Amino acid sequence: MFTPLLAVLILPNSAIAGDEVLPELQPTLLVKTTATILDQDQSELADPGGYGDPENDPGFKIETVRMGFRGRDKTVKYGVTVGMSSPYDTVEEAQGGTPDLHIVDAYGGYSPVEDLWIVGGLQKVPVSREKLMASSDLSLSRRSAVSEWLAPSRDIGVVVDGRWSFIRSRVGIFNGGGDLRGDDNDGKLVAARLEGKFGEGNAYKTYGKVDGLLVSIGADGWMNSEQALTSTGYGVDVLFRLDGMAVLAEARFVSSEPKEDLIVVPGVLGETHSQGMMVQAGYTVGQLEPVVRFASFDDDDSVEDVGDVTEAMGGVTWHSAKDQVRAGVGYIARIERGPTKKDNDSVQAWFQLKL
Repeated sequence: MFTPLLAVLILPNSAIAGDEVLPELQPTLLVKTTATILDQDQSELADPGGYGDPENDPGFKIETVRMGFRGRDKTVKYGVTVGMSSPYDTVEEAQGGTPDLHIVDAYGGYSPVEDLWIVGGLQKVPVSREKLMASSDLSLSRRSAVSEWLAPSRDIGVVVDGRWSFIRSRVGIFNGGGDLRGDDNDGKLVAARLEGKFGEGNAYKTYGKVDGLLVSIGADGWMNSEQALTSTGYGVDVLFRLDGMAVLAEARFVSSEPKEDLIVVPGVLGETHSQGMMVQAGYTVGQLEPVVRFASFDDDDSVEDVGDVTEAMGGVTWHSAKDQVRAGVGYIARIERGPTKKDNDSVQAWFQLKL
């Protein structure tokens, strides 16, 4: 008696009315292949790199492979994705990043009332517009070092996502460790994001044309209490779209401090302040999207060293009619602002299939 009653209480209205219990399942697939055409930084003994520099010698590699399924209706949404991605740069690789197969997303959500969602599981932390943009929608195939290093990625937790008129608010609490087996410490990661959208169109895409002017402004903050480190970050971002033009800008700041009575080695040995900014501009011309992006990142503003980097990238991407296929090429100029300078520019091409 109790089980049927509980099912009636938690099932979406469509299921009670006799429709399918879950929304129709849709398979997903994403494959990104990168070709390095030119790499200035080559050595028979070592290829030193830094933030934003994966140090790819001329040749090919699989950047990202993801596959899974998802579904959504007015009251229920769900998704599971598995895949692998190459380390973002040599810094991530030095910290243990590998292209191992892993669960990317695993979430389920319920909407008790219109425009309000409660989503639990492994999902993106609601911080940074560029980080929240789908990997398949990135104009230059990969994100800037700013959002990659100064914004949390995915974690296990719960997000409450609500919309009121042109305002969207997201608040989430997460384990903070990223371990699928559970929380590995007493601390938690909390994050909140507030954004306003004025105009019609997608505020998380840059390709395509919109009717009129679209402006979306976001601000967010987060705090993560790990085993040995407490980190606090905040940022602002804005997206302008007008006809085929799209301009994305973002600024981020993070402060990290070791805890007392350490039982593990912290990521930093003293209070550290990191900051970065990026601006990207592009224009859709038919099926082509030429884009330029400038990004600046400083992993510690108290010193001038190899952690002070600037990246300028320009390229053009071709989109198929339904945007299931993308192919592009771009030049990446990396400029070290610290005392050590090196020639490490590169030319890359990319191919993407999304189903």
